[in-house]
Amino acid sequence: MATAPADQQHSLRVVIRSERRMFRDALTAWLRTQPEYAVVGHVSRLEDLVALCRLRQPDVALVDVGSGHTDMSWLRDCAALTTVVVVYERLSGADLGDLCRVGVDTLLPCSHGLDALLVVLRRYLNAAQESGAVHDGFTELEKQIITLVGAGHTVHQIAQLLEVSTSAVANTKRRIYRKLEVGSQGQAMARATALGIVARQPHHLLADACPGAMLPVLLRGTGPARQPLTAPQLAGGQAVSPDMAAAESLVVLVDPSPGDWPQAGRPVVLVRTEPPSRSEVLTALLRGACAVLTAERIGTELVPACTLAAHGYVTVDADAARGVLDALQTPAAGLPELTSRELDILRLIADGNTVRQTARALGIAAKTVENTQSRLYRKLGARNRSGALVAAHALGLLELAPFAPQP
Repeated sequence: MATAPADQQHSLRVVIRSERRMFRDALTAWLRTQPEYAVVGHVSRLEDLVALCRLRQPDVALVDVGSGHTDMSWLRDCAALTTVVVVYERLSGADLGDLCRVGVDTLLPCSHGLDALLVVLRRYLNAAQESGAVHDGFTELEKQIITLVGAGHTVHQIAQLLEVSTSAVANTKRRIYRKLEVGSQGQAMARATALGIVARQPHHLLADACPGAMLPVLLRGTGPARQPLTAPQLAGGQAVSPDMAAAESLVVLVDPSPGDWPQAGRPVVLVRTEPPSRSEVLTALLRGACAVLTAERIGTELVPACTLAAHGYVTVDADAARGVLDALQTPAAGLPELTSRELDILRLIADGNTVRQTARALGIAAKTVENTQSRLYRKLGARNRSGALVAAHALGLLELAPFAPQP
């Protein structure tokens, strides 16, 4: 079993269970900003929480039971595996009695607020630091590989990135399948996303940088607004160098031509000499822009826009924001809309079916499956099956069927 790095040994490992997706995602996102806490999985169903606790061996399982009306007996198995903290809206006396009998360690009403929850977690953090024990059901290599698979990388690409052999990657993937109790990569990614082990991450060019680190920016375009974009003018606490072709650089496009746009995956800040129309702003966002602003705002807004884009945020010029918000209220904008055929194929992908198996299951030609998959990938911004599953689950487009371990 791999040993956690020294700077991670004193983090409190937490898993979260809540049927309320927004509650679960918001609490997960907030805890992940706190260095003393490590969210190692999140689920919606109590029965999945048991499997997650066995797999990730957390210090604390944070369980939202809302107003009860659920089978609390699942918590008995969780309590045998880890510390269980239950938060609730309203519970009857009988429900409270049941929770105490199954071995819950802490009961906390939601009315006490976030500060009370942090006091409870801090208590368990201190206990974990005193014990010094660090456990995880995955080795470091397994965690790296499952994350890269979820990002859409192939075995050969993973081998190159981790500087290991392709056979080592393949063997590690098989071990991951056994731990997740699945038989294929598609099923592994479906299971891992359902357990909150992998998730689509935003750009974090500055996440690992030291304070004052340079933010590399690549300038493209020939518009008149480009002339004043010099390093001294952009410094603002972060030195920015023009024409830096760093692999992880943020791209600032100034009145770009179609050929100036980079490949998908790199954060883009679009600068227009003239105020862009609503359709231009929407087109830029669809092409991957993280920020859109006019040249007259360069002096005050470019550096903040670059910083926010590097951290995964989207900013839009105030004059264009109203039009964008209006467009988002129309049915055509918003989450990708999948056809029934695309949803069928997505579910079959999650079940680990090949193109041929999918074609037989749906009674259509393999070529039709391939064409539909291509449209599905474009809608989800994915490159392959694994990326499509991660994106679909993150967007809430795929309600995964109850999981059945493979024989």
